[in-house]
Amino acid sequence: MRQWYSTQIAIITGMLIILLLIGFAVIQSPEILEFPETSPVVRAGAMPHAVQGYERCDACHGIDGIKPYPIRHLGWDNRSCIKCHLGYP
Repeated sequence: MRQWYSTQIAIITGMLIILLLIGFAVIQSPEILEFPETSPVVRAGAMPHAVQGYERCDACHGIDGIKPYPIRHLGWDNRSCIKCHLGYP
């Protein structure tokens, strides 16, 4: 009997952990619930300024920048910005 309760508690605890992980994932990246017909690279908004002369995106868009990027972009290099956010030629 005691083993049966231990098994049930382990299963319920595991399910709660999985639900918490899913909840935190949705809070951090709500777009994972969307099912776009195109890739996320195409969905990223275009840069409102020319890229030439502004190759160091993190100068203005770093964590402490004028217009900071989302925290989930932390660790990405400047080339990633240009790949996803197609700027002016």
